[in-house]
Amino acid sequence: MEDNNTNLIEIPKVFHSFSSEKPFDHCIECDKYLLGDDSEYFIEKAIKNYKGFKAQDVIFEYAICLPCAEKLRKQISKESMQSIEQYFANNIDLPSRMEIMQNNPGTPEAWMETCMLKGESQKESEEYQIYAHCKGNQMELDHMPYMICGAALDEIAELLSEQTRDELDNFLKNHFGPPPELKELLPSKRRLVLV
Repeated sequence: MEDNNTNLIEIPKVFHSFSSEKPFDHCIECDKYLLGDDSEYFIEKAIKNYKGFKAQDVIFEYAICLPCAEKLRKQISKESMQSIEQYFANNIDLPSRMEIMQNNPGTPEAWMETCMLKGESQKESEEYQIYAHCKGNQMELDHMPYMICGAALDEIAELLSEQTRDELDNFLKNHFGPPPELKELLPSKRRLVLV
């Protein structure tokens, strides 16, 4: 992959770990250190807004190195992957997305103000997820970062095969599963959409 330093910026605080308030430094899957060289990795964060309040919670967050992300993607059935790709192709307003990116170079927060699939704002969304592509201690501005609202995530989840849902559920349970005594109290619906 050709490196173009003009599209690398410092990782914004919104993509730092909520719990440590520092940049993610290890891959959630293989524990590889991510900040020491040009390691490529993705960050995904799921955020819940509380209507009527200026409060929000991070539901889950993680960084995953490129090799582990590719391994996880390979566990998604071909049918599910085709359905996801078709959904994105049918729902992204590419001219609008390109305009936002071109009018806000170096301002990733502007790229994530609205869902790139439905146009819903972060503030309007009860739940949303944000995604970033990073290299070492910098974030790459290419087709990411972006935000996907809960309504779009629900529609994407409906497109997934049972096998794919099981694979993604296992990933979430392995890394974010609650203690057994709390499992019954928590909502069972969590959405993981691989970048």
